[in-house]
Amino acid sequence: MRYVKIALFGATGLLGWAVGQAVWRRRHELLPFSCGGSEDLKAIGKVEPLPIEDDERLTRTLFDKWPDAIVNCSAISSPSSVDLDPSGSFRVNVTATARLAEIAAHLGARFIHLSTDMVFDGRESPYRSTDLPNPLSEYGRQKLEAEKKVLAATEENLVVLRITLLNGNSPGGNRSPHERILHGLAEGNPPTLFEDEFRQPSSSDNVADAILELIERPNLNGLFHWAGADEISRYELGLRILERFGFEPWRIPRASLAEKTKNAGERPSRLTFELKPLAGKLKTRPASLEEQLDGLMVPDRLYGWYRENADDPSRYVPRF
Repeated sequence: MRYVKIALFGATGLLGWAVGQAVWRRRHELLPFSCGGSEDLKAIGKVEPLPIEDDERLTRTLFDKWPDAIVNCSAISSPSSVDLDPSGSFRVNVTATARLAEIAAHLGARFIHLSTDMVFDGRESPYRSTDLPNPLSEYGRQKLEAEKKVLAATEENLVVLRITLLNGNSPGGNRSPHERILHGLAEGNPPTLFEDEFRQPSSSDNVADAILELIERPNLNGLFHWAGADEISRYELGLRILERFGFEPWRIPRASLAEKTKNAGERPSRLTFELKPLAGKLKTRPASLEEQLDGLMVPDRLYGWYRENADDPSRYVPRF
């Protein structure tokens, strides 16, 4: 295997951190960047601040470093944040992404761009990568526009990888579904989860392994789907998370997406993927929900609260 230099954008996020760790496990050279300040992260080292919307710095830095591959995990991914500042999020989600793709083409670098299941409306699941998108939210529309610009930048040496809801452990302990549920419980404000909203969650570690394999497989180019092996409702996922950490099911409220008319128009009710052809070409296999749950950890800042408040903390066995 040839060792490569990989520029990683969004290194402090849930997926970016997992990708950074996967890079080190495979002994490639990592250049981690983040839109925030400089920080040292466990397992990946010092992350350099580099806002991707700063075109001059972005261009100068990448031409100076000259990476073999660029992975773009950077995005404003909260639909509500996009709605609050659509023009600002467009600069990150679309304009800067298109520029990254152009720079990658100039450098001859392999480009891996992460997109979302939110480009679909949820009416025709499971979706193939060849199915026609129809995003319901501004976030979904921006991600679809970014896909188009990336795919137009070059016909080779790139992958647009659509992914789904992510489980995993984030560096700040507040990004993934289980972390948000635990924080909500600790604050006395657990999230309400929809029993009729279905997703096909994947794990950040599993997606990271797929990304690294795609970097190492330059014969695989184009638009692909990746997800976990199992479909589940948001509410049922919440119950499985509670079970993992030894909490009783009454602790989180449930609701119906169909009855929430304001949200129903903007939230797809069922987003699942057909994973072929990629699932048949990678050595990495989609992670089962059980495998994903088994790897979830209590965030460090919540561990004291957790030991005092879990209904049965003995059910939680950390995986190191």
